[in-house]
Amino acid sequence: MKKLSFALLLLLPFFGFAQRSISVEESMQLINNTKKLQIVDVRTPQEFDSTAIQKAVNIDYKNPSFKDNIQVLDKTKPVLVYCRSGKRSLNAMNIMVELGFSEVYNMQGGILAFKKQYPTAVTAKK
Repeated sequence: MKKLSFALLLLLPFFGFAQRSISVEESMQLINNTKKLQIVDVRTPQEFDSTAIQKAVNIDYKNPSFKDNIQVLDKTKPVLVYCRSGKRSLNAMNIMVELGFSEVYNMQGGILAFKKQYPTAVTAKK
């Protein structure tokens, strides 16, 4: 069943599906199996400095310039977005789709759920 759901996840962009909330397990599969994946942490810089997914970049959702700042990413490449628990990243995903990003995934449960399941995949920034 997991292989089938992952296969469907990989095929979604070909059917024009631009956004989806996914589990931490699906997020890890995406991280491990998607070339050119952009991982975006939308928490504050202080939260990001405490712990983050390896290779993630920090673009603060609460920053008034979020819409401008997020535009530095490649809109044609897949993006995995996360926050502390999933609320800010869901909102960020919706904004990114409005801005023309073609493939955006929101990690449900955020870094809290991810860190619990995959503690070696996160790192302290400071």
